[in-house]
Amino acid sequence: MKIKRTIASALMGCFLFSSMVFVAPTLAEPTPINDTVKIEVVVDKNNMISAEKIQEKNDFLEIDITYPVISGLTDADFQEQLNYHIKKQVTYSKDIIEVQAKEYAQEAKQNGWEIRPYQLFIDYDLKKNDEAYLSFTITYYTYTGGANGMTVVSCINIDKKANEPIHLAALFPREADYKTKINHEILKQIELRSQDENEMFFEGDMGFQSISDTQGFYLKDNDLVIVFPKYEIAPGAMGTPEFTIELVRLKDSLVVKDEGKIVIEGLEIKTVINQETQVVMIPLRQVTEKLGYTITWDGADRSVELYKGARWTKVKVGENQYFFAKVAPFPLEAAPVIINDRTYVPVSFLERILQ
Repeated sequence: MKIKRTIASALMGCFLFSSMVFVAPTLAEPTPINDTVKIEVVVDKNNMISAEKIQEKNDFLEIDITYPVISGLTDADFQEQLNYHIKKQVTYSKDIIEVQAKEYAQEAKQNGWEIRPYQLFIDYDLKKNDEAYLSFTITYYTYTGGANGMTVVSCINIDKKANEPIHLAALFPREADYKTKINHEILKQIELRSQDENEMFFEGDMGFQSISDTQGFYLKDNDLVIVFPKYEIAPGAMGTPEFTIELVRLKDSLVVKDEGKIVIEGLEIKTVINQETQVVMIPLRQVTEKLGYTITWDGADRSVELYKGARWTKVKVGENQYFFAKVAPFPLEAAPVIINDRTYVPVSFLERILQ
């Protein structure tokens, strides 16, 4: 029961709900145009994602649903509950609109109205599936009359190693002020995008204020994508606004704090402390060039190579290891990070390559 409650709470926190109101009288069900079928849509060596497809259609309702079924996770109980809650949410949406559509059809017939069929379209989009994370969205489109339908986006993010849903805070070091950094980036993007006449955001008290503790998001490639519900920060024509932020740079900006200075070869060097590991770190280029090393930066690989005579070493941003003399990697106390376009490494790295 503890597992069920934990997963239910975490998954529901990821959903971006609309303000639709539902009623549920008992009526006959519509006739489906075909039975539920299972379609395999994504396969990789470690995980398989298949899809369940449901279609129904009659004079007053059209349903077209494709939702994901997850397999291959290392915790079978967690996987079962994850699939259960995805299916439960989809089934709930389907049951509700079926009831609404039948009630509407009866009322339309009694009053001689022209019937405009209700619609429910559900589909999913796989965003990321690597060794660490599984991230996907499920989009619900509902039309129940009027000029426009309603779109709701559910963001589901899974830590595959821990076998648990994750919220935004779990991506960053403890006590890191990630909200301030993300808020600042979103405000910058809103200001830039507002210059486009095709984009519009609410201003003042109705505009964007801050992300929430249960903020919708997904992971894609090396980016964090923040998702807002329709009408929350922008007019309906903007749909569900998204803001893409490079995750590595965002993490790097949150990992360190100012600490002090050290002196190397007469040069005063400002150090920082990694908040997560409490490791003292120094700017790599500033120090190694002072010591006579030639340094090259590979932007595509996000790595740095150092040369001094026959000596060679290489470090890579985000990886807590380094290569020395082109042999097997050696561990680092903390992974190199980029702060204000400078690569910082643990002080111990310098001590080791100078031995």
